This record gives sequence, C-alpha cells and structure tokens, in this order.
Amino acid sequence: MKFFKRPDGIHPNPVVELQIECADGSYMIVRGNSSRTPCTVKRVFQLIVILSNNSSEPSVRDVETASGALIVLDGGRITGYELEGFDNIIGVTEEGELVNPIGSRIIEVLSRHIDGWAKKMVKLNVTVNEDTSIIQIRFRGWIIDEDDEVWNPVDKNKEQYYARDPPEDPVENPPDSRWSGRDFLRYKTYAFQVQVIR
Repeated sequence: MKFFKRPDGIHPNPVVELQIECADGSYMIVRGNSSRTPCTVKRVFQLIVILSNNSSEPSVRDVETASGALIVLDGGRITGYELEGFDNIIGVTEEGELVNPIGSRIIEVLSRHIDGWAKKMVKLNVTVNEDTSIIQIRFRGWIIDEDDEVWNPVDKNKEQYYARDPPEDPVENPPDSRWSGRDFLRYKTYAFQVQVIR
C-alpha cells in the first residue's frame, strides 16, 4: 500500500553559499548578489558550493533533481571536483545539452534527497581563461517540496513545489519546472565578479 503525504503549506528553504579561495589563501564567503568581492583569485582556485535547507521541510525522495545548485562561470571552466553529499554533477551547455562537467563553464550538482536543516557540498577546481582579468560567477539553488504542489501553466498540470534561492516569484522565478530543459537559464541567479591576479 502506497501512502501519500498531505500538503502542509511549509516549504524547504534553500540557501546557497559560495566560499572562494583568495590568492592569499583565505576564503571569501558569498551569499546573494555582490558586485565584486574584496579578494582576488589566482588563475586556478577552489570554489566551494554549499546548499543548505534552512527549514524543517525535507525534499522529495528518490528524484534525481530533488535538490541542487547551478553554477555558471563567465571567464572560466571546471577542471576538477569533489562531491560531499551531492549525488551527481553534470555539465550543461547553454542550449541545455548534457556534457562532461570537466571543461564545462556551466554545471549542476544534484541530490536525490535533502533533509530539513541539512547541507550538501561540492568542492570545485576552477581554471580562469587566459584572456580574462575578471571572472563572473552566477549561481542558484532549489529544493523540491516533499508534499506541496503548484500549478505549471506551461505544461498545464500540477507538480511538486520548487523552493528556490533566489526566492521564488510567480512571474520572474516561478516555483515550478516550466523553464526546465532548454530555458533553464531563465531562472533567476545571483551574480558577482572576482578580480584575477596576473
């Protein structure tokens, strides 16, 4: 017998935090938008991505994209990674095609489940392009609610509620999957720039 969870109106609360390895060996923490960080980076640096669920509400279970984070590097690419809690990492082209994360400038880290008050982490090695003096990093995160649903006006059906960081907005950052696939870059992201030392 299969049991269905009843909607409770409580959503997960995803928060994405980045820790950037500065040229002096320290780490700069970024949450939300920032025009530029006060640190500079070397041509190869470590970027740590942490997805936290700041709510008692867990995600759905056994769904490949139950929770995750997107990282877009303008002026760099991923050259190595170490998953700590996430189940998978994929590279993605701007057209939404899956590619190897190594060498990719757009990646998603994915988890099949995240509990309330839990965290997932990935350590990324980033190599800056030779002709780049400022690298821009864009990022966002999401957690699919375990029991609440929302109407998807594009597919015209009910689906699980997507809690987002930046926070969901019915028009500009909808809590559904209407832009999954080719339009995945339409969802809002945070962005900041980092100076690269020569």
